[in-house]
Order: sequence, then structure tokens, then C-alpha cells
Amino acid sequence: MRNLAYIVICICLLIGCKVRQTKENEKLIVCSTSITADCVRQVVGNRLTVKSLMGPGVDPHTYNPRPSDVVLLNDAKLVVYTGFHLEGKMAELFSRLSERKAVVSFQLDFPKDKVLYTDGTTPDPHVWFDTDSWVHSMNGVVDKLVDLYPDYELEFRENYYQFLLKVQKKTRELKLKLSEVPKERRVLITSHDAFHYFGRTFDIQVKALQGVSTSQEPGMRDVVDLVDFIVQNDVKAIFVENSVSPKALTSVLSSVERRGHHVRIGGTLFSDALGSKGSGADSYIGMLSHNVNSIKEGLK
Repeated sequence: MRNLAYIVICICLLIGCKVRQTKENEKLIVCSTSITADCVRQVVGNRLTVKSLMGPGVDPHTYNPRPSDVVLLNDAKLVVYTGFHLEGKMAELFSRLSERKAVVSFQLDFPKDKVLYTDGTTPDPHVWFDTDSWVHSMNGVVDKLVDLYPDYELEFRENYYQFLLKVQKKTRELKLKLSEVPKERRVLITSHDAFHYFGRTFDIQVKALQGVSTSQEPGMRDVVDLVDFIVQNDVKAIFVENSVSPKALTSVLSSVERRGHHVRIGGTLFSDALGSKGSGADSYIGMLSHNVNSIKEGLK
């Protein structure tokens, strides 16, 4: 109830705030996550200022907007978010904001036949790991940018095209790299269900302790089932995530050891957020590379 009340307050602030028309604001793009922000920066280059509400390592599933976010959103010329209920607690905020300023989501142009569902009706929001579809979904964002900044159309569209080529090339390289791991050992176990698009893209089986959203706490049955799977399939490594507490996976490790099977932490993966500057995972392409390299090394 406190979370709901806070969002209502934020909505009221957004409706009531007067937009400050400044030169800086005219070039301000505000993105929900570090992943969306990096992809938008690839398009606009140095022409515009791109800011992210959620920094490195921040979990978007449980993120609560701050008063400073309200001010930033109010000042923005354009607001960009992922969609698919990823930013769950901010969905209503974005919806109300779109009534009076430019707001666009990557969901708009994401191919509908490529969306995965967790229970037949709820979309899996971790769509950036389907690299081809994710870059395709940027078309709607690019079109909105061109609408707002027509003088930069040729530059923005060329930047987008070059970014698309880079992502496609990197995806091919990473697929080849991960294919070097024998098929029977290509099993990825993580904290929460964020890697099914990744599994489809890079041909690796995916298992997780928690559901798609980190707000869903794993139960005892979830732990037992995962432990059984690890032991029965002789899994050698499991992976923690930068935006999720490793506490739940620690209990899995202990339970596996009690069953007489040894499993290690294979490394840290980046799922819902990029890494900090200098981490090697502080860009979209860098994040993909880090994850594949960590998985390949961990599954040796």
C-alpha cells in the first residue's frame, strides 16, 4: 500500500509540475534503465543528453521512483522505457506522463511473434537478450527521435544502422564462442528467470530459482526442484546476477553439497542492468560479451 501511495503522489506531482523550458531540457532524453539508455546513446551520440533513472546494478522489477526522478521526467523532452511490465512500479507513471509529453517504449516495435510468455499470458520482459528483435524494436524509438529532432534525421538513422550492424556481428561471434561448450554442458542456472531470450538466442538451456520478477520470492519447492535438477544433470556451475541478491542461490549451493554433489559459482552475469563504468559490461554490447565469456568459462 505504501508503494501504491507513493506512485499516486508521483503522478500528482507530474500533473501539477510546470515544465521548465530551457535549452538543456530541449535536449534531455530520460530512459528508465541503463540498458535502454545505452542503446539510445548509440543513436543520438553527442547531440543530446541521455540520462537513466536506474543506474548500474539496479533491479527494475522492484524500483520505486524518487522525487528526483519526478523532476527529471518532468523536464525531459522524451521519455524512453522498455515496456512489457519490466518497470512494474512505474508503468502507471509512464502512462499518465504520455498524456502530456513524448513517451515511447521498446515494446512498440518488438516483433509480437518473438515475445515469450511466462504463463501463457504474461510477457517475459527481458527482451534485450533476443538481440535481433531488440535492435529491430529500436525503430519506434528512432522514429520518435526523428520526429522531435528532424535536423538530425540522417545522422540518427545512420547511427542506428551502424549500431544494428555491430550488434548483429557481435551476436554471430558470441554464438560461435558459446557453441564451443558441449551441448550436454550448455546449461545456465541463475537467480531469476531473466535469460530465456538469451537461451533462445545462444542455444543454451536455462533454469532459474525465482520467477521472471525478482519480487516473486522462491519457495521451498522451487529450491528442492532446482537442487534435484542440478544433481540429476551433473551441473558444475551456477551463476549469480549483478542486480539480484545471491542469498537464495546460497541455500541451493548448500543443499547440493549435502546431496554429495559439488557445484561452484561460475561468475556474475548482468541481467536487468548494465555494470558500472570500467566493468566491461557498461554497454549493451559489452554486457552481452561479458555474459557469454563468463558462461563459457564457468561451464568448462
